[in-house]
Amino acid sequence: MDREPLPLRKIIINGIINGLAFALLMAGYDYFTDEPFSFSKFIFHFVTFGFFMAISFRYKYGKKVQSKN
Repeated sequence: MDREPLPLRKIIINGIINGLAFALLMAGYDYFTDEPFSFSKFIFHFVTFGFFMAISFRYKYGKKVQSKN
């Protein structure tokens, strides 16, 4: 497997999208369990999950291409 770093812009966008999706899912879960909406909890989920997902997906993995000679 070939490991290639992604550009910083893609890493940040990936973290934002994943963090927002997780924070929205957790806010939806809190809504259905009749807990009040907490903005600080929403921001905490968004930042922490987004940060760890950005770290996790900072490299692109692909198969090594072998030339036929």
